[in-house]
Amino acid sequence: MELTAERARRSSRVLVTLPLAVSGQKKDGSHISGAAETILVNRHGARIRSAVPLENKMEVRVAMLAPYKWRVGQVVWSDSGEKEYGIELSRPENFWGIYFPPEDWELGVPQVNVMASAEQPEPVPSRGAAKKDRTQATATQGWRIPEGGTIAILRGFAANGVPFQERDLILPVDETHGSMMIGPMVNLGAPMTIIFGKHSVEKAVISAVAHSREYDRWRVWIQFARPALAANR
Repeated sequence: MELTAERARRSSRVLVTLPLAVSGQKKDGSHISGAAETILVNRHGARIRSAVPLENKMEVRVAMLAPYKWRVGQVVWSDSGEKEYGIELSRPENFWGIYFPPEDWELGVPQVNVMASAEQPEPVPSRGAAKKDRTQATATQGWRIPEGGTIAILRGFAANGVPFQERDLILPVDETHGSMMIGPMVNLGAPMTIIFGKHSVEKAVISAVAHSREYDRWRVWIQFARPALAANR
């Protein structure tokens, strides 16, 4: 079991919780299907927690729910007491949609372009469009979080040194701080990346962590590397 588990860890792991559906056929011919979630993922597979029991060497269909997509994998180790299983994908890839994956992953997602305000491209004049281009360039020179918050991805390292990616609502606190709920514990001052979209990325650090968990998650406060514009009212 140790050899197969090690084989499934041939690339760096990322701590992330993603909802899954798993299905397959057991040795006795019976078919099972049910809900699961990832605990750790890498380019070769994942450690998952499953609501239905799986068997070693069982071929399973692993489906991501949002957006829906699926791959075939194999159970390479199991801990039925903890309901945790090691899944190796039929082929290595960034099936999990991790932004900024570790260097030993072969990227399968578009590169995220980080563009600071001083690096904005100059508008290209065109007949009858110069004024419109100048307006668009001005609008992209800052960034903002809506007053009611927005869904974003927080990317960084947990307190135990494992990289993680969390997608949740981030709320504005003031022009330099926001607040978010995440699963893993993080250290004060830990550098983070906040991904609002493929072309909207901000750098930040953890400025505070709640003393207790809420609904099995930590409330963290994030200090942005550059101030946000005033939120829409």
